[in-house]
Amino acid sequence: MKIFKAEQWNLELLLPLFESYRRAHGMPENPERTLAFLNNRIRFSESIIFIATDKGRAVGFIQLYPRLSALRLQRYWQLTDIFVAEPANKPEIYSALIGKAKEFVCFTQSKRLVAEQEPGVVQQELWEGQGFKLNPQKSFFELSLG
Repeated sequence: MKIFKAEQWNLELLLPLFESYRRAHGMPENPERTLAFLNNRIRFSESIIFIATDKGRAVGFIQLYPRLSALRLQRYWQLTDIFVAEPANKPEIYSALIGKAKEFVCFTQSKRLVAEQEPGVVQQELWEGQGFKLNPQKSFFELSLG
């Protein structure tokens, strides 16, 4: 298995996997819009995506968004999306992707990786096994405009 950073030139490898991720979350298929979304995230350096491949086939990805904390005076990273297709070694691929994210966060001299996931997206045992701690005091408000 190889894990590498997604770039504009290899988005065609990521696109089917990202569409599977969206469908798994009840979203309609829309490859043109998905490709434009991924392209813009990378083109404008708005997120970092790592792709896991096995025998040349994309089997998983993880997406991180940079965030800044004015109180802590530092950057941190938010893990928003992680997905692994259905191979037999799914837990190992999740672990490898999270490991790559942790390595990248340290490389950027950040001290924090935050994962806000919907319940059931990834088992709590996996998060805890990777060193994440549930913070029950954090919550957020959401406002939809339009």
